[in-house]
Amino acid sequence: MDDDNNNNNDHYENSKNRRIDKGILRELIRIDKEQRSKRKDESLLKVKEEVFDARTMMTLYSLMNAGYIDYLNGVVASGKESRVYWGVKGKDSIAVKIYLVSTAEFKHRLQYMVGDPRFKNLRRGMSNIVTVWARKEFKNLSRAYDASVRVPRPIHVKGNILLMEFIGHDGIPAPTLNHCSVEVEHYIQVIDVVRRLYMDAELVHADLSEYNIFLYDNSIVVFDLGSAVDIRHPNAHAFLYRDVYNINRFFTKEGIDVYDIDYIINYVTDKGDGVRKGSEGTKR
Repeated sequence: MDDDNNNNNDHYENSKNRRIDKGILRELIRIDKEQRSKRKDESLLKVKEEVFDARTMMTLYSLMNAGYIDYLNGVVASGKESRVYWGVKGKDSIAVKIYLVSTAEFKHRLQYMVGDPRFKNLRRGMSNIVTVWARKEFKNLSRAYDASVRVPRPIHVKGNILLMEFIGHDGIPAPTLNHCSVEVEHYIQVIDVVRRLYMDAELVHADLSEYNIFLYDNSIVVFDLGSAVDIRHPNAHAFLYRDVYNINRFFTKEGIDVYDIDYIINYVTDKGDGVRKGSEGTKR
């Protein structure tokens, strides 16, 4: 990834000596006008100005100039830390995740970076933390995807912008579990994803819940891997326990019989016989 980023940085530096693509410039002006349009809700306007600050606009320009995005459509997901836009490249839809540089929410995310052996030299400053967080999510997605865990395919990361596969159809994202009618098979799929993350990608999601699991064509797709930590992280086991607890809590609420948490933990860490549909005597 670092080599790819270096190549793209070189591409961007070289591009500054060339004429600005008028099509890209028109698209950026359109985006800027949309964000600055009159709105009655001043807090919403403030949020949108925070998303498209000058630095973000330049990063977006460089991504468009490098051919990663043709244009952006509207917001498909919004949170305290980021906004996800429906981007288009040719005939393909792309999820464009823009992390808010000005938010204070990332201060609470340091627990997922400090102690992770992959991020030992973390510089101070909110913009540095946000940039590292974007790279962290890209690295986590890459490890999970390479391990055949069902996550959005990572495409590229630059600054505070992450590009990845769009999970959904025609700009409409797939529903998350909290908006679905779930069955036992979905519960088993989630546990299997947690295990594959741990055993094959050597990651713990660390923020898993019904709100960051898509149900796409009846298959589980896990997203929001920014919090995911290497299994060597000192709090990895505690995070894993919390993930399993959250999943059991949700499926229990939905009327699904769940397995004992310790039994699942043993299975996920390859110390158990496995979770099988219909296995009696191991459920809570």
